[in-house]
Formats: sequence, C-alpha cells, structure tokens
Amino acid sequence: MGISKILKKFDIKVIGKVSKEQQIIISDSVATKITNKFNFIDYGYIYTKLMRAKMYIAIIPEGMTRAIYSYEEDTLFISDEEDLNNISKELLYECIHTMQDIRDKKGNVKQLGQCIFSDYKVYAMALNEASILYITQKIFEEEIKYVEAYGIKANTYSPNSYPLICNILLQLLFLSNEKTLIKSTLNSTDEFLIEGIGQIGEGSYVNIQNNLDEMLYASEEIVGIKRSLKNNTSDGNMEEINKALNTMYEKEAIIRKLYMDSQMSIFTMYFDRLYNRVQTISDIQIYRKKLEDYKKLIGFYTNESQEYFLEYYEGYYKEKEEKLIEKENEIKRKNDLALTVISDNMIVQIFRQIKNTIAKMLKKA
Repeated sequence: MGISKILKKFDIKVIGKVSKEQQIIISDSVATKITNKFNFIDYGYIYTKLMRAKMYIAIIPEGMTRAIYSYEEDTLFISDEEDLNNISKELLYECIHTMQDIRDKKGNVKQLGQCIFSDYKVYAMALNEASILYITQKIFEEEIKYVEAYGIKANTYSPNSYPLICNILLQLLFLSNEKTLIKSTLNSTDEFLIEGIGQIGEGSYVNIQNNLDEMLYASEEIVGIKRSLKNNTSDGNMEEINKALNTMYEKEAIIRKLYMDSQMSIFTMYFDRLYNRVQTISDIQIYRKKLEDYKKLIGFYTNESQEYFLEYYEGYYKEKEEKLIEKENEIKRKNDLALTVISDNMIVQIFRQIKNTIAKMLKKA
C-alpha cells in the first residue's frame, strides 16, 4: 500500500497485512465482547464487517494508541505490540470505528455511527466518539466518576478522554435509552438522533451536536498546545509561552461556555416539555423522580463563590415543585368532584329503582 497522510502524520511504519488467522481472532473476540455485553446486537453482523475490513500490523510510536483507524483509506492499523488474544480497549475502540463505516457506490464515506458526512461538513463527530467510549467503558466495566475538567465538575464515564462531552452524552442518554444508543452507534442508524429530537426539538438537538463538535476541536487544540509547551519550555521564549497559555485559557473558556449552553438546552427543553404533558398524579410522581435523578448528571463550575448551574437547578426545582403542588391539588379536586358526581348519580339511580319497584307493587295491588 502507498504511504498515506495518516502514516506520515504519525510516523507509523507498516509491517504487513494482518493474516487471515489473526483477523479471525480479532473479529471473533470483538464480536464476542460486544454481544456478551449487549445481547440485542447480532454477533454475525459484527464478525462479518470486521472480517471484510482492511487491517495492517504496524509500528506505532510510543505514547500513541495501540490502534488507529483511517476512514480516508478505510483501513485499521494495529500496533505490533498488541496482544491479539487479549484485545485492548484501544483496539476495541478502533474496531468499532472500522465496522461503523458506511459508504456510497463511489466509495465516499456517508456515515460513521452517529457521525454524518455531507459534501461540505462532518456532523456529530464528537457525539460518535463519546458513544464509542461509552460502549468500550461498559464492556470493560469501568465506573462513572466525578471529575473536574476545564474548571467544570461533573460525572463522566471517561475521565481521560473528552470527559465533558461524555457527560453531555449521559444527559442525552437520560432522554432516550441505552439500547437505542448502542444500536445507532454500532449499526450507523439514526434512532438515537430521532429520539433526541423528539424530546427536545430539532433546533436544540442540532445545536448541541454542533457545540460538542466545537468542544472536541477546542480540546484537541489544548492537547496540541500542552504538547508544544512541554517540548519548547527549554527555549526560554516567555512571550511565545505566554501567548500559548493565553490561547489555551481561551479554548478552556470556550469549552465551558459550550458545555453550559448544551446542558441548559437539554435540561430546560426536556423538563419544560415533560411538565406540559403532566396530567395525572402518576405523571407528577414520575416528573419529580426524573428531576431528582437528573441532578446526578449536571456539571457546574465555581465562580466567585457561586456554584453556577447547580444554583440554577435548585431554583428551577423549587419553581417546578410549587407548580406541581398546585397541579396536584387541582387534579385531586377534579377527581373528588368526579367521585361526588358519580356518587350522586348512583344515589339518584337507587331512589329511582326503589320508586319504580313501589309503583309496580301498588299497581299489582
């Protein structure tokens, strides 16, 4: 194969093609891991997709991931140090990328899981990355952790890779369900997108997708700046160092803003819409429970002794609780009135029956 952009960029040296025996081991292991965890996914579908994939063994520089999937070439590069009998999280992650690949008749990429490719732009790349991370973390049974990233404290299943993006996915998952997310991610379908739009509206959902992509690009720039600072601090050029640090702080501020904007959209759109559908006492109980459960997912940052968004949540909760009490009393009054009407009607019917019975007896007499 020719030298590709990705090989040049990361200084990856190809050793040779993955043998058929090695590809069988990889395909079977990955398909088994996924279907053992998610029994609604078809083993044969995953196995077949991976057996058809182009895979190469390569020398990948130290410090990089053990596998890299290049969608430009539809090729998976696997480190020569990878133990194929004990599939790593990194290889599983890239194998999912590999099997997500959907192309048109001309060979152009159209979709990678949640990620959509148009002629001019790639959409929902961050959401797809977060979705694959969710799957790998679930398979390797790693717990959700409370972390601080870019000044924001939040629960995430991926403390080291895109923690805040993954937190937003947890919030989107709150609106849908795990089965829909997994099937959409592995089979490259739109069910998760459709369910999300149904819960918070198309405008809000698309805006969140775009925010996550911007967060992804900003976080990658921060990684690049940190790497550059690590390599160049010995030069002693303080002007350049300060310039890089200022750029990094600006990117962190952008990430915080995009995160809070996304969280606000999910929270208010979902719970405002859900409140409008409350009709019964049971609906009220479900609404309260969901509102309480959602608190575990929200992220916030401390600024000038104020825990931003956490305080907003508490205010929103108090406001909705007051309205729920009013709605609950209104429903009870209507129910009591209905019972009274039913009771009165029953009494009237009983007296009418007694009257008719007495009339019949007098007639016979």
